Amino acid sequence: MICLLAFSSQGKMEDPEAAISFHREVLALHPLDHPDRFKFLSNLSSDLSTRFNHSGRIEHLEDEISIRREVLALHPPGHPDRSESLNNLRTVLFTRFQQLGRMEDLEETNTIHHEALTLRPIGHPDRSQSLNNLASALSTRFHQLGRIEDLERASSILREALTLCPVGHPVRSSCLNNFADVLSARFHRLGRMEDLTDAISSYREALTLCPLGHPHRSSYLNNLACVLSTHFKQSGRVEDLDEAISTHREAITLPSLGHQSNLNNLASALFTRFKHSRRMEDLDEAISTRSTHSLSSWSPMSFHVQQPCQRSIYTF
Repeated sequence: MICLLAFSSQGKMEDPEAAISFHREVLALHPLDHPDRFKFLSNLSSDLSTRFNHSGRIEHLEDEISIRREVLALHPPGHPDRSESLNNLRTVLFTRFQQLGRMEDLEETNTIHHEALTLRPIGHPDRSQSLNNLASALSTRFHQLGRIEDLERASSILREALTLCPVGHPVRSSCLNNFADVLSARFHRLGRMEDLTDAISSYREALTLCPLGHPHRSSYLNNLACVLSTHFKQSGRVEDLDEAISTHREAITLPSLGHQSNLNNLASALFTRFKHSRRMEDLDEAISTRSTHSLSSWSPMSFHVQQPCQRSIYTF
């Protein structure tokens, strides 16, 4: 594994390629029925994953998917490592869905989640994790196809997951965030205020479980601020909008992959408050924040579209 260590420190593509070539040669010496074939397939899949993470090239991801499928084939139903192999294949298939938007990848991901859940029956210590992941996949499919039954099933599954995740459980914050995401989506579809109220409560609790330094704190802050802004539009309570703005402000101070959308959401909330109160400082800050978000020209209409909240988070 010296090659991969060199790759990590120097960022050179030839090192992982050499490691991949080496493991392919070793693999060729171990036929399908060899007891150690799985071990070398695992090494190869790890190298392929490293290469894709560095290059982002879809053909590298395709290579990894192929090897992950072979690993799973070596772990038939009943094998103690099948659950891990299912999870690894699910991860790369979902990555390809995110890259290419192929619905067949998302459908296969859902099928894998269903099987993974059967391997973690009631009483299994990791059942809540599998429930959370299945609900996340169903929620993602809802956002693609708009089928309300996916959203209803995700809500039911997450309620079960939360009963298995008391305060202090490592998966609870993710389950709460995903549950709030489902409730928020159902509110936008059906207009039930209790869903919006429950979404706010769930986002608040999820946030309490993500103190400063937590990798998801910024996205959870943005999620809470988004639903508070929505609640203001429904209720007219300016306190909701004020809290949304202060929450967005905290979110943009934290590192996040969604930093640009967080800036846009803050600008939108500030412009909404300007329209409500006519405070020029809100308009000035909205324009300044929007300019930070994009160097392109702005117009008042550019503030009207709020970026979606952080979508479902998987647990591993």
